[in-house]
Amino acid sequence: MTVLVAYASALGSTREIAQHVASRMAVALGEVECRSVEEVESVAGYEAVVTGSAIHNQAWLPPALAFLTQYGPELAGRPVWAFSVGMSDGLPKLFRERGAALQQQRLEETQFQEVQLRGHAAFSGVYQATQLSAPLRALFRIAGGRFGDLRDWAAVDAWTDQITAELAKPASSASSDTDPA
Repeated sequence: MTVLVAYASALGSTREIAQHVASRMAVALGEVECRSVEEVESVAGYEAVVTGSAIHNQAWLPPALAFLTQYGPELAGRPVWAFSVGMSDGLPKLFRERGAALQQQRLEETQFQEVQLRGHAAFSGVYQATQLSAPLRALFRIAGGRFGDLRDWAAVDAWTDQITAELAKPASSASSDTDPA
């Protein structure tokens, strides 16, 4: 099976998650290609697609949205999953769970109109203190926010394994149900 894992990354965290997903899928599925959405010239040769983007200002990056718009009609004929990489695990503890749920809901309601998804997952990425100005950094820390590599690789692996298992299932055929014994 030929699978495309396409991503839009701002600072590298989403790219690294995409590469991890592709490598893990390749063990069971064979040919899995990992590319930036800006490098994809066609989705015609892929039987399934996993696409992901960093989240900035509660939205996917423009190149990722352009990918969905451009290839939406072609993607409609194959299984597609999406993942988003944000900073919900960096939020102050009081807001983490609710913030993650709201972010996922908003993304699913607004970002994925061009293509029907089999599933969507939201992961946290790497959030560095240097990404904020000194006053915002201090306020964020005082409020209980945290910086660092917040990726949950076990969650990424579990999600990837679910997709891989679904794609590895043999296609059901009507003839196997009516086979005379």
